[in-house]
Amino acid sequence: MAETELDAQLETLVHRAGRSALAVVFVISAVNWLGWATGAERLTRVFRSWPQMTPWAALVMATLGVATLLQSGRTTPARVWVARGLAVACSAIALVFIGEYATGRSFGVDALWFPGGVAAMQRPWPGRPSVQTAVTFLLLGVAVGLMRLDHRVFRSLRSLCLVSAAVMPFLVTVVYTFQALSVIETAPATGMGIATAIGLLLLIAATFAGRLDANPVAWLLARPDGLGLLRMAALFVTLPLVVGLSRLAFLAIGVEEGAVWPLSISAGAVVIGVAVFYLSQREQRLLIDRALLIREREDAEARYRILAENAVDAVIHLRDRQIVWASPSVPTTFGDGPWVGADFDRHIHADDVGSVGVGGQRAGAAEPAVERFRIVCADGGYHWVDCRSKPYLGADGDTDGVIAALRVVDDQVEFERRLERLARFDELTGLVNRAEAIARLESALAALGGDGSCLGVLFCDVDGFKRINDQWGHAVGDIVLAALAARIRECVREGDTVGRTGGDEILVLLPAVRDLDAVTAIAESIRHRAAEPILHPGGIIQASLSIGATLAVPGETATTATARADEAMYRAKETGRNTVVGV
Repeated sequence: MAETELDAQLETLVHRAGRSALAVVFVISAVNWLGWATGAERLTRVFRSWPQMTPWAALVMATLGVATLLQSGRTTPARVWVARGLAVACSAIALVFIGEYATGRSFGVDALWFPGGVAAMQRPWPGRPSVQTAVTFLLLGVAVGLMRLDHRVFRSLRSLCLVSAAVMPFLVTVVYTFQALSVIETAPATGMGIATAIGLLLLIAATFAGRLDANPVAWLLARPDGLGLLRMAALFVTLPLVVGLSRLAFLAIGVEEGAVWPLSISAGAVVIGVAVFYLSQREQRLLIDRALLIREREDAEARYRILAENAVDAVIHLRDRQIVWASPSVPTTFGDGPWVGADFDRHIHADDVGSVGVGGQRAGAAEPAVERFRIVCADGGYHWVDCRSKPYLGADGDTDGVIAALRVVDDQVEFERRLERLARFDELTGLVNRAEAIARLESALAALGGDGSCLGVLFCDVDGFKRINDQWGHAVGDIVLAALAARIRECVREGDTVGRTGGDEILVLLPAVRDLDAVTAIAESIRHRAAEPILHPGGIIQASLSIGATLAVPGETATTATARADEAMYRAKETGRNTVVGV
């Protein structure tokens, strides 16, 4: 499997895991509130000897979950500001709880939710989350509030808050599963409940997963062994939890205390062993696929070497750039012509003459000089050759010019050019690919100065492209994409960049524009041209583009510039499609 495919797989896995974690958080909070509302104590705690999750804890945890969800994936400024407001409110509530514990006084917040129930079922601080929970909420609220701020200081503070917030819930979860409540001095009516601890850990994980471009998630995704590290961390965290939960399960069914630990450790070993076996088999399949791919590549290279090494070289003897002898393969390869007695430079392509150094080698050179250039053929065409040359020693041992072996490498040059093109261009549309487009954007951003010129960025998306593929088939969808790409190129200026960054997403870079009006004017011309009918073998298709337009700011990153244009494009989608929105 290719590394890019592995990265995409890991990114999808992290994204789905974050959404799943939030779903569990919402379920835990809802079940807890149901317990308080109905007086069902078992819904508010696992065992009567363990602390409960208070209504306030469930409400704050669910609210932070909503704030995290609003800022995960593609979002809008309105959603981000709503999420920040929720995070600030949760942080303020946490400060109120901390203030109550610090002063020993009640501020009355405990009477807001189920006052009768919490007074009857919880002592001595009814209705309030524990001080450990309140501090964790405060740290998590700060992290969620900073989730969409990209300054390095804010990113570092966010990561620090999340890591610090995870310490107490993880410790509490392990302590509960091993029934070691004395370690954290937890009484039945105080301390962080097990449901609260698990919910907080899931919420912290979802907050990390909500920004795939931020540390430490971005660091994990950037590593080629990121998936392996993620699996190893999951196994490390899972082992003590599985052992502890197994112990509680065996105690619940009446197993004697002396046999509980061996059974729970055995159960944990079996669960982890099965997981390791499954993951190792999956990894083995990936390694086998990669080995087969490498073997196929090596076989292809070996076949090429056989062809190249057995080809007949054209050999010439030069004195001061004049050909004094040519092998019979020279006219066979390059065509009849005046070879012996002619100046070698007249057979070299005019664009390469100045860079060819054949004939300049000194006697005693250890290795032949290798150069690549073009030889002009008798019919007016040319061949690319690899020229290996070294001083020629005569019968007396003195240097007598240079002997040069010319090997035609047209196929190799074409292959290398194709590889280079595939690395930079999209094969279907002929546009630059995502990596090349982003590289050009970063270069253009770095070049922005104070001369008053601006860099315009357009983010184009084909309206209803899935419907086109479903109705007409992917072959017609490819025709539509290629036609739209050609039309966009027609509408931009020489020196502008048009790149395909996704399935039906096209990025346009417009350097040296005056203002946003100039950018939107170009975008409008693109939109009008794209809306013209597209002919294909099966009929006519009417396609259109939704375009987001923006101006890049000096010092801005490529990520933030494209995100703003992407956001504008989604606003264009929401306002009816086939339109341009500038921000």
